Amino acid sequence: MADVSIATVSRVVNNSKPVNEEVRKRVLEAMKQMNYRPNVIGSDAGRSDTPLIGVIIPQNSNTVLDDFNIGIRDLAELYGYDVLVGLTDGSVTSELHYLNLFHHMGTEGYIYVGSVPSKAHLEIIQKSGSPCVLVGEQSKIDSIPSVHLDNVTASYEAVTYLIQKGHRSIGMIRVSGDNAVGGDRYRGYQQALMDAGITLREEWVVESGMAVEDGSDAMRRLKDSGELPTAVFCSTDWIAVGAMNFLIDNGIRVPEDVAVFGFDNSFIASVVRPKLSSVEYSGTEIGMTATRTLIKLIKGESGIQHHANVAHYLAIRESTG
Repeated sequence: MADVSIATVSRVVNNSKPVNEEVRKRVLEAMKQMNYRPNVIGSDAGRSDTPLIGVIIPQNSNTVLDDFNIGIRDLAELYGYDVLVGLTDGSVTSELHYLNLFHHMGTEGYIYVGSVPSKAHLEIIQKSGSPCVLVGEQSKIDSIPSVHLDNVTASYEAVTYLIQKGHRSIGMIRVSGDNAVGGDRYRGYQQALMDAGITLREEWVVESGMAVEDGSDAMRRLKDSGELPTAVFCSTDWIAVGAMNFLIDNGIRVPEDVAVFGFDNSFIASVVRPKLSSVEYSGTEIGMTATRTLIKLIKGESGIQHHANVAHYLAIRESTG
Protein backbone atom coordinates (compact mmCIF):
# COMPACT_ATOMS: atom_id res chain seq x y z
CA MET A 1 0.00 0.00 0.00
CA ALA A 2 2.86 2.39 0.78
CA ASP A 3 4.72 1.28 -2.39
CA VAL A 4 7.93 0.47 -0.50
CA SER A 5 9.92 -2.67 0.32
CA ILE A 6 9.41 -4.83 3.41
CA ALA A 7 12.83 -3.69 4.61
CA THR A 8 11.73 -0.05 4.48
CA VAL A 9 8.60 -0.82 6.51
CA SER A 10 10.82 -2.60 9.05
CA ARG A 11 13.06 0.47 9.34
CA VAL A 12 10.04 2.70 9.98
CA VAL A 13 8.48 0.33 12.52
CA ASN A 14 11.71 -0.30 14.44
CA ASN A 15 13.30 3.11 13.81
CA SER A 16 16.45 1.17 13.01
CA LYS A 17 17.82 3.20 10.06
CA PRO A 18 17.16 6.64 8.55
CA VAL A 19 14.17 6.82 6.19
CA ASN A 20 13.11 9.70 3.95
CA GLU A 21 10.41 11.71 5.78
CA GLU A 22 7.95 11.51 2.88
CA VAL A 23 8.38 7.71 2.72
CA ARG A 24 8.00 7.46 6.51
CA LYS A 25 4.67 9.33 6.34
CA ARG A 26 3.42 7.01 3.57
CA VAL A 27 4.26 3.93 5.64
CA LEU A 28 2.65 5.33 8.79
CA GLU A 29 -0.49 6.30 6.86
CA ALA A 30 -0.73 2.78 5.39
CA MET A 31 -0.33 1.30 8.88
CA LYS A 32 -3.12 3.54 10.12
CA GLN A 33 -5.50 2.63 7.29
CA MET A 34 -4.87 -1.09 7.75
CA ASN A 35 -5.08 -0.86 11.57
CA TYR A 36 -1.68 -2.56 11.66
CA ARG A 37 0.13 -2.91 14.99
CA PRO A 38 3.68 -4.30 15.15
CA ASN A 39 3.98 -7.54 17.13
CA VAL A 40 6.68 -6.27 19.46
CA ILE A 41 6.69 -9.45 21.53
CA GLY A 42 7.29 -11.51 18.40
CA SER A 43 10.13 -9.37 17.08
CA ASP A 44 13.75 -10.41 17.52
CA ALA A 45 14.42 -7.31 19.60
CA GLY A 46 11.63 -7.98 22.04
CA ARG A 47 11.15 -11.74 21.94
CA SER A 48 10.16 -13.36 25.23
CA ASP A 49 9.86 -17.05 25.97
CA THR A 50 7.45 -16.34 28.85
CA PRO A 51 3.77 -16.80 27.89
CA LEU A 52 1.54 -13.77 28.39
CA ILE A 53 -1.91 -13.23 29.87
CA GLY A 54 -3.76 -9.99 29.10
CA VAL A 55 -5.95 -8.38 31.78
CA ILE A 56 -8.47 -5.70 30.82
CA ILE A 57 -9.72 -3.88 33.89
CA PRO A 58 -11.25 -0.47 34.69
CA GLN A 59 -8.89 2.09 36.19
CA ASN A 60 -10.45 2.67 39.60
CA SER A 61 -8.04 2.91 42.51
CA ASN A 62 -8.74 1.98 46.13
CA THR A 63 -11.36 -0.64 45.31
CA VAL A 64 -11.69 -4.41 45.29
CA LEU A 65 -10.28 -4.28 41.73
CA ASP A 66 -6.83 -3.87 43.30
CA ASP A 67 -7.33 -7.25 44.98
CA PHE A 68 -8.39 -8.80 41.65
CA ASN A 69 -5.02 -7.75 40.21
CA ILE A 70 -3.08 -9.21 43.13
CA GLY A 71 -4.79 -12.58 42.75
CA ILE A 72 -4.25 -12.64 38.98
CA ARG A 73 -0.59 -11.70 39.25
CA ASP A 74 0.24 -14.14 42.06
CA LEU A 75 -1.28 -17.19 40.38
CA ALA A 76 0.03 -16.29 36.91
CA GLU A 77 3.53 -16.00 38.34
CA LEU A 78 3.15 -19.39 40.02
CA TYR A 79 2.35 -21.00 36.64
CA GLY A 80 5.12 -19.15 34.79
CA TYR A 81 3.04 -16.51 33.00
CA ASP A 82 3.67 -12.78 32.70
CA VAL A 83 0.70 -10.42 32.98
CA LEU A 84 -0.06 -7.43 30.76
CA VAL A 85 -2.60 -5.06 32.31
CA GLY A 86 -4.74 -2.69 30.23
CA LEU A 87 -6.32 -0.03 32.46
CA THR A 88 -9.46 1.21 30.70
CA ASP A 89 -11.64 4.25 31.28
CA GLY A 90 -14.67 1.93 31.32
CA SER A 91 -15.66 2.69 27.72
CA VAL A 92 -16.11 0.07 25.00
CA THR A 93 -13.58 1.94 22.83
CA SER A 94 -10.92 1.64 25.50
CA GLU A 95 -11.66 -2.06 26.08
CA LEU A 96 -11.51 -2.85 22.36
CA HIS A 97 -8.21 -0.97 22.09
CA TYR A 98 -6.58 -3.25 24.67
CA LEU A 99 -8.13 -6.41 23.22
CA ASN A 100 -6.64 -5.50 19.84
CA LEU A 101 -3.30 -4.57 21.37
CA PHE A 102 -3.01 -7.79 23.39
CA HIS A 103 -4.04 -9.83 20.34
CA HIS A 104 -1.17 -8.35 18.32
CA MET A 105 1.23 -8.83 21.23
CA GLY A 106 0.57 -12.55 21.21
CA THR A 107 -1.15 -13.04 24.56
CA GLU A 108 -2.33 -16.60 25.14
CA GLY A 109 -5.54 -15.60 26.91
CA TYR A 110 -7.56 -12.74 28.37
CA ILE A 111 -9.16 -11.92 31.70
CA TYR A 112 -11.85 -9.35 31.07
CA VAL A 113 -13.16 -7.44 34.10
CA GLY A 114 -16.39 -5.66 33.26
CA SER A 115 -19.85 -6.13 31.81
CA VAL A 116 -20.85 -8.97 29.47
CA PRO A 117 -18.74 -8.71 26.26
CA SER A 118 -20.45 -7.12 23.27
CA LYS A 119 -20.44 -8.42 19.69
CA ALA A 120 -17.40 -6.23 18.95
CA HIS A 121 -15.50 -7.75 21.91
CA LEU A 122 -16.39 -11.27 20.79
CA GLU A 123 -15.20 -10.67 17.23
CA ILE A 124 -11.70 -9.76 18.44
CA ILE A 125 -11.57 -12.62 20.95
CA GLN A 126 -12.67 -15.15 18.31
CA LYS A 127 -10.23 -13.71 15.78
CA SER A 128 -7.36 -14.10 18.24
CA GLY A 129 -8.21 -17.74 18.91
CA SER A 130 -7.26 -17.19 22.57
CA PRO A 131 -9.56 -18.11 25.47
CA CYS A 132 -11.18 -15.50 27.71
CA VAL A 133 -12.55 -15.49 31.28
CA LEU A 134 -15.08 -12.89 32.45
CA VAL A 135 -14.87 -11.36 35.94
CA GLY A 136 -17.60 -9.23 37.48
CA GLU A 137 -20.65 -10.66 35.71
CA GLN A 138 -22.13 -14.09 35.12
CA SER A 139 -21.33 -15.05 31.54
CA LYS A 140 -24.17 -15.92 29.18
CA ILE A 141 -21.71 -16.95 26.45
CA ASP A 142 -20.94 -20.69 26.26
CA SER A 143 -17.32 -20.20 25.20
CA ILE A 144 -16.48 -17.70 27.98
CA PRO A 145 -16.59 -18.90 31.61
CA SER A 146 -16.94 -16.40 34.45
CA VAL A 147 -15.97 -15.86 38.09
CA HIS A 148 -17.51 -13.55 40.67
CA LEU A 149 -19.81 -13.77 43.70
CA ASP A 150 -23.55 -14.27 44.05
CA ASN A 151 -24.52 -10.60 44.29
CA VAL A 152 -28.23 -11.34 44.59
CA THR A 153 -27.83 -13.70 47.55
CA ALA A 154 -25.24 -11.50 49.27
CA SER A 155 -27.51 -8.44 49.04
CA TYR A 156 -30.48 -10.50 50.19
CA GLU A 157 -28.58 -11.57 53.29
CA ALA A 158 -27.45 -8.02 54.10
CA VAL A 159 -30.99 -6.62 53.88
CA THR A 160 -32.38 -9.61 55.80
CA TYR A 161 -29.90 -8.83 58.58
CA LEU A 162 -31.32 -5.29 58.79
CA ILE A 163 -34.85 -6.72 58.93
CA GLN A 164 -33.81 -9.09 61.73
CA LYS A 165 -32.48 -6.05 63.62
CA GLY A 166 -36.03 -4.70 63.61
CA HIS A 167 -35.94 -2.38 60.58
CA ARG A 168 -39.10 -2.23 58.45
CA SER A 169 -38.28 1.02 56.64
CA ILE A 170 -35.26 0.21 54.46
CA GLY A 171 -34.09 2.28 51.51
CA MET A 172 -31.37 1.62 48.95
CA ILE A 173 -28.80 3.77 47.18
CA ARG A 174 -28.03 1.72 44.08
CA VAL A 175 -25.59 2.06 41.22
CA SER A 176 -27.29 2.90 37.93
CA GLY A 177 -27.66 0.18 35.30
CA ASP A 178 -28.51 -3.51 35.20
CA ASN A 179 -25.06 -5.00 35.73
CA ALA A 180 -24.01 -7.07 38.75
CA VAL A 181 -23.35 -4.06 40.99
CA GLY A 182 -26.41 -2.11 39.91
CA GLY A 183 -28.98 -4.74 38.96
CA ASP A 184 -28.15 -7.90 40.93
CA ARG A 185 -27.62 -6.11 44.23
CA TYR A 186 -30.92 -4.29 43.76
CA ARG A 187 -32.70 -7.57 43.00
CA GLY A 188 -31.38 -9.04 46.26
CA TYR A 189 -32.73 -6.00 48.14
CA GLN A 190 -36.13 -6.36 46.41
CA GLN A 191 -36.40 -10.06 47.20
CA ALA A 192 -35.50 -9.63 50.88
CA LEU A 193 -38.23 -7.04 51.35
CA MET A 194 -40.76 -9.15 49.46
CA ASP A 195 -40.02 -12.28 51.50
CA ALA A 196 -40.42 -10.29 54.72
CA GLY A 197 -43.75 -8.84 53.58
CA ILE A 198 -42.36 -5.30 53.44
CA THR A 199 -43.63 -2.99 50.72
CA LEU A 200 -40.86 -1.46 48.61
CA ARG A 201 -41.22 2.31 48.51
CA GLU A 202 -39.90 3.65 45.19
CA GLU A 203 -39.04 7.04 46.71
CA TRP A 204 -36.58 5.24 49.00
CA VAL A 205 -34.62 3.79 46.07
CA VAL A 206 -32.14 6.36 44.71
CA GLU A 207 -29.62 5.87 41.90
CA SER A 208 -26.03 7.00 42.34
CA GLY A 209 -22.61 7.10 40.77
CA MET A 210 -19.69 5.23 42.36
CA ALA A 211 -17.85 8.03 44.19
CA VAL A 212 -18.19 9.14 47.82
CA GLU A 213 -19.60 12.46 46.61
CA ASP A 214 -22.25 10.59 44.62
CA GLY A 215 -23.34 8.72 47.75
CA SER A 216 -23.63 11.98 49.67
CA ASP A 217 -25.75 13.55 46.92
CA ALA A 218 -27.96 10.46 46.72
CA MET A 219 -28.54 10.55 50.48
CA ARG A 220 -29.52 14.22 50.19
CA ARG A 221 -32.08 13.35 47.51
CA LEU A 222 -33.41 10.50 49.63
CA LYS A 223 -33.84 12.87 52.59
CA ASP A 224 -35.51 15.49 50.39
CA SER A 225 -38.11 12.92 49.28
CA GLY A 226 -39.79 13.24 52.68
CA GLU A 227 -39.68 10.70 55.50
CA LEU A 228 -36.30 9.04 56.03
CA PRO A 229 -36.05 5.23 56.27
CA THR A 230 -34.45 3.81 59.41
CA ALA A 231 -31.87 1.87 57.38
CA VAL A 232 -30.17 2.27 54.00
CA PHE A 233 -28.47 -0.49 51.99
CA CYS A 234 -25.84 0.77 49.51
CA SER A 235 -24.42 -0.86 46.36
CA THR A 236 -20.81 -0.11 47.39
CA ASP A 237 -18.83 0.97 50.43
CA TRP A 238 -17.85 4.25 48.81
CA ILE A 239 -21.49 5.17 48.27
CA ALA A 240 -22.23 4.16 51.87
CA VAL A 241 -19.45 6.39 53.22
CA GLY A 242 -20.84 9.34 51.26
CA ALA A 243 -24.31 8.60 52.64
CA MET A 244 -22.99 8.48 56.22
CA ASN A 245 -21.08 11.73 55.72
CA PHE A 246 -24.26 13.50 54.64
CA LEU A 247 -26.27 12.11 57.56
CA ILE A 248 -23.69 13.04 60.18
CA ASP A 249 -23.11 16.51 58.66
CA ASN A 250 -26.85 17.12 58.98
CA GLY A 251 -27.14 16.02 62.58
CA ILE A 252 -28.62 12.60 61.81
CA ARG A 253 -27.00 9.89 63.91
CA VAL A 254 -25.62 6.64 62.49
CA PRO A 255 -26.82 4.06 63.46
CA GLU A 256 -29.22 5.45 66.11
CA ASP A 257 -31.37 7.33 63.56
CA VAL A 258 -30.37 5.62 60.30
CA ALA A 259 -28.36 2.39 59.96
CA VAL A 260 -26.12 2.08 56.89
CA PHE A 261 -24.91 -1.14 55.20
CA GLY A 262 -22.27 -1.20 52.44
CA PHE A 263 -20.91 -3.77 49.99
CA ASP A 264 -17.37 -4.96 49.03
CA ASN A 265 -15.71 -4.56 52.46
CA SER A 266 -13.16 -2.14 50.97
CA PHE A 267 -10.39 -0.94 53.28
CA ILE A 268 -12.38 2.24 53.91
CA ALA A 269 -15.11 0.25 55.72
CA SER A 270 -12.92 -0.30 58.77
CA VAL A 271 -11.26 3.15 58.64
CA VAL A 272 -14.34 5.39 58.53
CA ARG A 273 -16.19 6.28 61.75
CA PRO A 274 -18.57 4.77 62.61
CA LYS A 275 -17.06 1.63 61.12
CA LEU A 276 -19.15 0.39 58.21
CA SER A 277 -21.00 -2.93 58.09
CA SER A 278 -20.42 -4.47 54.67
CA VAL A 279 -20.62 -7.58 52.50
CA GLU A 280 -17.17 -9.15 52.50
CA TYR A 281 -15.60 -11.37 49.84
CA SER A 282 -12.10 -11.96 48.56
CA GLY A 283 -11.18 -10.07 45.40
CA THR A 284 -7.83 -11.87 45.50
CA GLU A 285 -9.62 -15.23 45.41
CA ILE A 286 -11.68 -14.05 42.43
CA GLY A 287 -8.50 -13.06 40.59
CA MET A 288 -6.79 -16.36 41.38
CA THR A 289 -9.84 -18.44 40.40
CA ALA A 290 -10.16 -16.55 37.10
CA THR A 291 -6.47 -17.07 36.34
CA ARG A 292 -6.59 -20.76 37.22
CA THR A 293 -9.62 -21.18 34.93
CA LEU A 294 -7.88 -19.32 32.08
CA ILE A 295 -4.72 -21.40 32.32
CA LYS A 296 -6.81 -24.60 32.17
CA LEU A 297 -8.45 -23.25 28.99
CA ILE A 298 -5.06 -22.37 27.50
CA LYS A 299 -3.85 -25.90 28.18
CA GLY A 300 -6.99 -27.37 26.60
CA GLU A 301 -8.31 -29.03 29.76
CA SER A 302 -11.94 -30.14 29.85
CA GLY A 303 -14.64 -30.14 32.55
CA ILE A 304 -14.22 -26.46 33.38
CA GLN A 305 -17.08 -24.95 35.40
CA HIS A 306 -18.91 -22.30 33.35
CA HIS A 307 -19.44 -19.99 36.33
CA ALA A 308 -17.83 -20.01 39.75
CA ASN A 309 -18.87 -17.96 42.78
CA VAL A 310 -16.48 -17.18 45.63
CA ALA A 311 -17.75 -17.17 49.22
CA HIS A 312 -19.16 -14.03 50.84
CA TYR A 313 -19.78 -13.01 54.44
CA LEU A 314 -21.42 -10.21 56.41
CA ALA A 315 -18.87 -8.04 58.18
CA ILE A 316 -20.96 -6.45 60.93
CA ARG A 317 -19.65 -3.19 62.42
CA GLU A 318 -20.85 -0.03 64.13
CA SER A 319 -22.93 1.51 61.30
CA THR A 320 -25.76 -1.00 61.87
CA GLY A 321 -25.70 -0.93 65.67
